[in-house]
Amino acid sequence: MTVCGAFVLSVLEGSVSVLGAKLRASTPSQIHRLYAPQSHSLPVIKGLKSKKPASESSTITLKSLDSGIDEIWRICPFAENLFPSPTISTLGLSPKHKTFQILFHSPSPIARTMYPVSWLEALDTISTRKCPKILVCGQKGAGKSTFCQLLVNSLVRHKAVTYLETDPGQPSFSPPGLVSIKSFSTPILSPPFTRTGISNSLRSQHIGNLSPRDNPRHYLDCIGDLLSHDPRDAPTIINTPGWTKGTGYELLTSLIDLVRPEYVVVLSIPGNDSLARSLHPLASECQSQLLLIESANAIPPSIPLTAADLRTLGIMTYFHSTGQDRWDFKTHLTAWKPWMAKLSGDDRGIWAIAIQGEELLLEDTLLAINGAMVAIIVISAIPDEYVSCTAEGIPVLMNRGSKFMDPRSSRCVGYAVIRGVDSKNGRMFLLTPWEPASIKDHEKIVLERGHVNLPVWGLWNSNNQCKLGPWLQR
Repeated sequence: MTVCGAFVLSVLEGSVSVLGAKLRASTPSQIHRLYAPQSHSLPVIKGLKSKKPASESSTITLKSLDSGIDEIWRICPFAENLFPSPTISTLGLSPKHKTFQILFHSPSPIARTMYPVSWLEALDTISTRKCPKILVCGQKGAGKSTFCQLLVNSLVRHKAVTYLETDPGQPSFSPPGLVSIKSFSTPILSPPFTRTGISNSLRSQHIGNLSPRDNPRHYLDCIGDLLSHDPRDAPTIINTPGWTKGTGYELLTSLIDLVRPEYVVVLSIPGNDSLARSLHPLASECQSQLLLIESANAIPPSIPLTAADLRTLGIMTYFHSTGQDRWDFKTHLTAWKPWMAKLSGDDRGIWAIAIQGEELLLEDTLLAINGAMVAIIVISAIPDEYVSCTAEGIPVLMNRGSKFMDPRSSRCVGYAVIRGVDSKNGRMFLLTPWEPASIKDHEKIVLERGHVNLPVWGLWNSNNQCKLGPWLQR
């Protein structure tokens, strides 16, 4: 059975498989939230045979999930048809407010992923180890994230699984520009743009770009810091960028040497195993078993999205999040009530502003940050002599030895948009879904501008063109 839309799945009797996860009946019944947009492979729900003779069938319930995600088209112009009722023969089971459809017949093949035999063989091999580290690599579009999802969904049946995301361009659990480490006790059943909240990550670091090419050393330092927060009592899956040539290949080998995984899984196009052959000597040196598997077999989705589109979805779902599995796309960011933070005094809310990778003249700082998307960095300590103030009273990190935050004494907790600066009263206004309750007394906030930005329609409400946002007013 294939389903499209947003829905809640519960197993009442028996067990079913979804995206490599085995879901069993339990008391009380466990709720699984699934998001299946037409831009991604749709989940196929299959009944599983039971070992008990008395239970030969599986019973499930599907309910509509009113999370607000189906209204993302109000903000993202290209997302108009991600969650509509498909124009094919379907059966809807929720009469009041349908958010999903069961697909029985289709004039064209339904988008889905078919796991190659080599994937299942690799999974059997990996399952023989108790708490292995598995590093997954391959070219762009080979299916690395899909294979990692299959790994999580299979291994999480027995114990929690740790996931280290090292691709800042297409991260699985955060907006772009970040790398993070996260622990899972439940399967992954939805696409990345529906799980961009980073509050429940073990730790995140701000790369500030879609690629580590600008500062590979800082990138590796961030990965090393995340690895130091690995619980180490669970399987650890490391997903890597699809950049495997030139400097990208050197970074990949550095990652393997840093992680020292028990398994290096290489996804390759049939007939092209050059990456696996080049990594074999290093894998042997690190005492890692190299597993070569095929790239993903998939029927493409009916609404293909580019990598830039997927990044935009990740940014917008992050900023419009109102809680776990809840979004408000009816209210444009220009109408959201901002946070107000003090810029002066020992109790100031913003300790300093930082421009990643460079230093601007103090008089240019306001122009560079006003209306910009910035990372919220929590630091444990920073010398006061590095902080200078602009004419508007904005504290700025200056004269640093490195133009990047030290990951050993800092962590990223989210993103914000600087809505405006009130220099007269020494205040800054921020738009962010982040809640500061987790900040400790000795910790400070630095807002760091990188190279990841909101799209222009994220700053300007095109539905109300007569009322310009604060960023576009003279």
